Amino acid sequence: MGEGSDAGAAADAPARMRYSVPTSNRVLGARDAGAPEVEANVFTLIDLTQTLDADSRSYPGTVPAWTAERVDIGNSAAVLTRFSDFDPHGGTHVDAPRHFAPDGVDVTGLPLRLYSALIVPVDDVRIGAASIPADCAGRAVLFSTGWEDRAGSTAYYEGFPYLTAEAAQRLADRGAGLVGLDSPSVDSGAEHSAHPAHEILCAAGVPIVEGLVNLRALRAIEGEILFVAFPLKLRGIEGSPVRAVALVPGA
Repeated sequence: MGEGSDAGAAADAPARMRYSVPTSNRVLGARDAGAPEVEANVFTLIDLTQTLDADSRSYPGTVPAWTAERVDIGNSAAVLTRFSDFDPHGGTHVDAPRHFAPDGVDVTGLPLRLYSALIVPVDDVRIGAASIPADCAGRAVLFSTGWEDRAGSTAYYEGFPYLTAEAAQRLADRGAGLVGLDSPSVDSGAEHSAHPAHEILCAAGVPIVEGLVNLRALRAIEGEILFVAFPLKLRGIEGSPVRAVALVPGA
């Protein structure tokens, strides 16, 4: 994100709605005849997504997240925007396994699912293996470091928290379903040619969500938190912006 962006507007205020959660966690279309009714639960939705604008930057902080222009279609009441440049790794985004594993799935191959989330507070720039929860199999492990406060500034890309190779390997070994954090990358920005955490997680087929915000708001929440981050359906592309949301039980 570029300097001058409104960091305080990184995410919208939590919204409330009724959301019906299928226990099978499968994608539902029209309900099958004879299928059981699923109980509707009330959740608070917390937006974990950065807002992007024309000044936003992508990693390593010098690349525009997107470039766009308005197109004149001869109707002064109409607005039509076309992107001339678009970085799928800008802002809050997901890295599909293909990002660092040539045989891995692209973003169209990522599962559409709700994850049970683990919020892991971390007070160190270096996220080591000791920080990895034991019960992360199939779950979204989200590291809350407080770095979200820098989103929207050039400082966001300097000295940010990252996963060590040992931490990434432990996540893979313990079967994490997804890994997310509130910094721009799971790998250190100090060595631009080394990407051990990306390589390990992508090789294990674990999606990575980078650039989250509002994770601090989830730290004190009791009960199960659900997490969802759906990418655009871009065939052959290794990354995509997401609208990341936490679903917190309760009215």
